[in-house]
Amino acid sequence: MAQVGEWLGLGGSILANLFNPRVIVIGGYFASLAQWLLPHAQDQLQRLVVAAPAAQCRFVASTLGFGAASRGAASMVINHIVDDPTTLMDLPRPAPY
Repeated sequence: MAQVGEWLGLGGSILANLFNPRVIVIGGYFASLAQWLLPHAQDQLQRLVVAAPAAQCRFVASTLGFGAASRGAASMVINHIVDDPTTLMDLPRPAPY
């Protein structure tokens, strides 16, 4: 777990150095293992950031559950259709058998 957390921290440090986010939210399997991963990830993040503001970045675990990404994607599609129902007319039709 320590090694996975360190790799997660390495990836987070790259994001922090490029984009300077305040928070990096982890989800899926990582969220369920957060109590073991995040201390190692946070330590690695603090060691590898180069700018002082990026050092304020922290990891947090999502509390939205494992299916949050798929629900979010479905919500985007529904919102797009509600905003412009004519987009359904542009969908390709299945070929007749």
